[in-house]
Amino acid sequence: MISWFLGPAPSILTAVFASVISTAWAQSNVVYFNNFDGPPGSSYPEWSSSAIRYESKATPPGSGTLPPPAVTNAQSPNGVQRFLGEFGGPAIGSPADPGYNRTRVEQTITLTLTNLPPHHELEISFDLLILKSWDGNSETYGPDRWSLNVQDGPSLLQTTFSNNPKIEKEGSYQDYPNPKSLPHTGAVSINTLGYKFFGDSIYRLKFKFPHHAPELRLHFNSSLFEGKGTPDESWGLDNVSVVATFP
Repeated sequence: MISWFLGPAPSILTAVFASVISTAWAQSNVVYFNNFDGPPGSSYPEWSSSAIRYESKATPPGSGTLPPPAVTNAQSPNGVQRFLGEFGGPAIGSPADPGYNRTRVEQTITLTLTNLPPHHELEISFDLLILKSWDGNSETYGPDRWSLNVQDGPSLLQTTFSNNPKIEKEGSYQDYPNPKSLPHTGAVSINTLGYKFFGDSIYRLKFKFPHHAPELRLHFNSSLFEGKGTPDESWGLDNVSVVATFP
């Protein structure tokens, strides 16, 4: 009995295992992937930016919009990684303006995919690069917010991030992954890209959501405070993957 079971069983189990793996591969498929490793300054037509929206209680700069900037890739200062970005908006006004350092700047980066095969669920995964002086929930220099939503679909994330260690003085906690988390909580790497001003952190995020339409629009949104432009605080995306689950 034991010899018989130990003999045939492995081949039967192997066949069953192979069938399960084959079925899993048949039911899901990567419909988009990009690591943005082209020469720095490369553009990607499936990615676009909204106009830059800014608002200050002081005039100047007051409130307004700027034309949508080009969406291209960049290389980290130490040359180890290329990614899509940097995003966050340009400097608004000048240091002489009453509202300088007190201006909210908002930008949305959109991924548009068309002609998707019939499916009932999608999974988006990506690396989010939080660069330089994000201040989380600081009442003085923030809050610095980031969110992701599906057009005509769910909101996948709404949170704050922080690279600012001065939590006692400036209240620079972040809401990712939980309210009042310490800066960098949940990051897969910290200060690996060579940014000197408050450093950098990378978060590996993944979300699954129901979806059936042949077109997908994902909106990656930032709402940053101060308005000193990307040399002060910015963000980027890398290793973006969309996987479809077929009926």
